[in-house]
Order: sequence, then C-alpha cells, then structure tokens
Amino acid sequence: MNYQIEKNNSTFLTNMYDLLYENRKIQFRFTGAEEKNKPILFILHGHGHSGEPSKFESPSWNIVCPMDYFGVDNFGSWYLGEEGDLFWLEVMPLIISFVRKQSGNGRLHFWGSSMGGYASIVHGRLNNATAIYANIPQTFLLKSNYSKNGMKKFFSPIFGDIIDNKLNDLNLLFSERSRTKYFLCFNQLEGGNYFEEQGLRFITHLNKLKQKFYLEVRPITSHGKNHGVSEAINLFKKYKDE
Repeated sequence: MNYQIEKNNSTFLTNMYDLLYENRKIQFRFTGAEEKNKPILFILHGHGHSGEPSKFESPSWNIVCPMDYFGVDNFGSWYLGEEGDLFWLEVMPLIISFVRKQSGNGRLHFWGSSMGGYASIVHGRLNNATAIYANIPQTFLLKSNYSKNGMKKFFSPIFGDIIDNKLNDLNLLFSERSRTKYFLCFNQLEGGNYFEEQGLRFITHLNKLKQKFYLEVRPITSHGKNHGVSEAINLFKKYKDE
C-alpha cells in the first residue's frame, strides 16, 4: 500500500498532518497526550462542516480529528468514499497506526454526531474500538425516509452502483456481538420519523446481539448535538468497567 504522512506546516492550524494516498490528500489533526499509552479519541465531524477540525485538547487523551472534505459539494462522504471507492475504510487504519506509533497502546475511542456518528459506529466497530459515542447518527442511508427528505443526492454518489452495500444499513454490517460499547443519543421528536427509523431499529439490533450499549433519548425536535466531547469522555469513564 503506497502512502505517506507529512506534517502540515500551516500557520493557520496547528498539529495538522497530510496523508497522501492514491492521489488523494486527507488531512487530520493530532494532539498527543502528555504521557505515553493514554487513550485515543477520534472526533469525526458532521455533514457540511465548516472546514476546521475540533480544537478539543486534553493532557490525558490523544485527540485525532480526520477531515472528510469529499462527497457532493465537499460536504462529506460519511467517512466512506466516492463512487464506490470506499477509500476511508483503508485510510482510517493508517491514521490509527500512525497515532499509535506516536502515542503508544492506549484504548481506542470514537466520537461523532450525525454523519460523524454514523462514521464513529462504522470505523469504531471495524477497528475494534473500546467505546463509541454516536449522537443522532444515521444508521440507514439510501432508501430511508431521511434519504427521501433531501439527502439522497449526498448518499448516492458514495456507493456508486453498489446500493446493496452493507454499509448502507448498519443492521447488516455485523451479526455478532463485540467488546465495543456503544453510547447512543437521539432526539425523540425529530421529524421524518427519524428516531424510529435511524434509532429504534438499530437499537433493537444491538439488543438482539446482547451488545453493550448506553442509550439516551431526549424529548426534543432538533437534529443537534447533545453531549460534547468532555461529557462523552465522562460517560466512557463512568461505564468503563461495566
């Protein structure tokens, strides 16, 4: 696999890196903890992000913020890819490997909201994360009500002609329990039947697998962030040994 990672010397953003992979440049921010072998947290942004990585830092956590500038209007490809080339599935492990070489063998965690929540579930599960925090995540893309309500133009170019890809419906992505803990937060009254379609069916799937999860449902209508990164870290710590 031909790739390289270089420090980005931009004076605008600190601790930025460029991963050059198959004629693509993927940027991420990495801020190391003060000591080796501290936990690692990937922060994955939402759709249509403003373009800057999270500024969150912690002396006790290695913080990694990959930027998804791909997809329609460069608004994001759900950290998957474009036209059936799901290059993020290969890129994310490369970033994880790079971070581990710098920081040691701390436990891996993912945090994300909406598009980032979907991606946290996918990449957290595929890379054997200890825990995932996913706020209002999509779990079902094409053919969902959410897709019909204006998101199809963003979902379709991801998969190209392979619309039956298991990554389109996370209920199909895995059929066995893993050690990963899921921390999920949804807003009950969000329009488009979002909670039932994107939340309840996935939660039911996890429950059938006896997968460990934490669930919070708020009686509000918004499609917005509930817990910030610090709050999610506190949840990770609180239920670490359960």
